[in-house]
Formats: sequence, structure tokens, C-alpha cells
Amino acid sequence: MLLRVLFFAALLLLAIPAFAQESFVTDDDLLTIAQDYVSEDTPGMVIVVEDFGELYAAAAGAADLETGEPLQVDDYFRIGSITKPMVAATVLSLVEDGDMSLDAPLADYLPDDIVANIANAEAATVRETLQMTSGITDYLNTDAFLDAVEDAPDTYWTAASTLEFVYGMPADFDAGTDYEYSNSNYNLVHIAIETVTGQPLVDVMDERVFAPAEMDTCYLETQATFAQNIVRGYEDNGDGTYFDMTEINDGVGMADGGVVCTAPDLVKFLPALVNGDIIGDEMLAEMLTPVDDGDGGQYGLGISYEDDPDDGLIIFHGGATNGFEGMMMQLVDEELTVVVLTNLVDNDNVTPALGDTVALAFGDY
Repeated sequence: MLLRVLFFAALLLLAIPAFAQESFVTDDDLLTIAQDYVSEDTPGMVIVVEDFGELYAAAAGAADLETGEPLQVDDYFRIGSITKPMVAATVLSLVEDGDMSLDAPLADYLPDDIVANIANAEAATVRETLQMTSGITDYLNTDAFLDAVEDAPDTYWTAASTLEFVYGMPADFDAGTDYEYSNSNYNLVHIAIETVTGQPLVDVMDERVFAPAEMDTCYLETQATFAQNIVRGYEDNGDGTYFDMTEINDGVGMADGGVVCTAPDLVKFLPALVNGDIIGDEMLAEMLTPVDDGDGGQYGLGISYEDDPDDGLIIFHGGATNGFEGMMMQLVDEELTVVVLTNLVDNDNVTPALGDTVALAFGDY
């Protein structure tokens, strides 16, 4: 069973060159990079770059190993935890409108039974929940949830049903005193958003994130859209064969990792975020106020963060779910945004491919 994960620790190992004054990116060069990591008979990779306002893209490898269908740039992928910055932006939009408060207890927006059964749910603020400093333990780290998925892989999980796996468990630490990445935080936020708005999260995100960012192909997966329109997602068996994981439900469609998107639309998100299309400057500043993650990185409200005196501000997030893995990143000062998506989970290709792409953009590939 493979968990949704961040890749910021690996990303910090990338050597980003000094800023360039011109783009060196071409579609053909992106294809060369993708083909360095995949072949026509393996799961594939899509790389999309927005550089100086221009879009470049390439795809290589297979969308479906059984049929041999090649991967296309505009294919749909599950993006796992890359969803989290979009959910955080949704909350910040609600804060902007006065419907929520960052420093109010999240419990103000949750049903009483959930608050009563989850340690720290009463104490943690909205800010601490988005920033992974709530201390609320991660349902994906429980053997019980992983066993349940293995026993019934076609179960349709809801945010509330996943949280039942941490009922009665102790908190990891007192709220606001430390950092620990926990998917439970975002499933609690999922419920809070729906409680505040009276709408399904799928509709709220459409209205507050995808429409203003013109991310027309992006949506939160639901039971009605489960495993539809997306490429097949795989796990490497280690013997030259691959296991199709597309229809194993490890909790799709929730705020901790449930968005489906094409890479050309996903690359629009970070520019739209920093340019004020989704939230204003005040809320963006809140989002980009980080805490140390304890491993040399920093985490804001749903976003990984690095502000280097030489390289400038870099914001990013990675994600993985059954059969899929990827990362998006923006070098904010350079207006360079990169998305790498694969339909192979638990592989070592995403971060180096992203590093190669950044090096290409600066003429060092």
C-alpha cells in the first residue's frame, strides 16, 4: 500500500542554476528528458513548462500497457497530494469572504461527534490544520485503514469514514507545538468546507479554484467519476512487469489528495495563485508563511516553500496515490513553472526529471 507523500526533501537536493534571461526550453528537449526515464512499453511521463508566459510540453511512455496506447500531453492523471495547495487556497478564499477564520478552532466548523472522537480536533486552529501543526494523527499511517483497503479495494471512502480510523488515538503532540505531515488534517478540512458552504467540496473547488484559474480539465474525483477518463496507473512489480492499480480505491476524491487534472491545466495553478486570480495578497502572504518541517524544509498553508537568497522564492508540492506520482513547482521570481506527472507510483523518476527540466530552462541541461 502506497501513501500520498511529499517530495520536498528530495527537491532541496536539486542544484538550481543562477537565473537566466531567456528560455532554453523546447518541446523536443522536454521529450528527450521524458524519454530518459520511460519507454514506449513502460508507464509514462508528461512534462509541462510555463516559461516567460510560453507553454512547452511533452509526453512519453504508455497510457495503457494492455492496449499499448501511448501517453498524450493532455491525458488525465490523479495528482494525489498536489491537491492540498488547492484545498488550502479554497479555505483562504472562504477566510477572505469572512466565512472562516484562520485562527478559529477548526472545531467551530465540524460536527460535534468528529470533534469528540479525534484528539486535538477541539484545540487545533484552521491555520494549524492546514499547516500540519495540529498534532492530529494520520489515518494513512494506521494498519487498520491499510488492511481495510486491501480487504475491500473497491470501497468508496468518504472523508468522515477515513477519520474513523483515528478515533480514540492519541495526538502526535499538542496543537501548534510541532510539525507532522498528516492527511487527516485535510480530510477534516474537507468536512469543514462542506459544513460552512453547504455544498459538496467538488463544487466549491470548481467555483473558487478551477474556474478563476481557468483549469478547465481539473476536478475532484467522486464516486460517479471514479477511474473514468484517466490513464491507467501502475506499480512496478520489480521483475519487469507492472500491476494496474487504477481501480484500487485508497481514498480518492478527498481533500487530502483527490483531484484529477491534465498537466497543461495543472501548470496554471501556481501562477494563478501568486498572481491573485484565486486569493488576494493578504491571504497569499498567510499561505506563504512557513514553519520548519524538521527535515530541513519549510511548509506553509498547504504548500512547500523555500526562499533562497540566490534562487529566490520557490513553492512546490508533490503527490502520490495508487498508480500515480507527480510534482508541481514554481520559481516565483523567474515566473518558471514546471509540472511532472507519471502513471507509475513509488518510482525515483519525478524529482530528477523535474531537476533536468529546470536545468534545461536555464541552459544547463
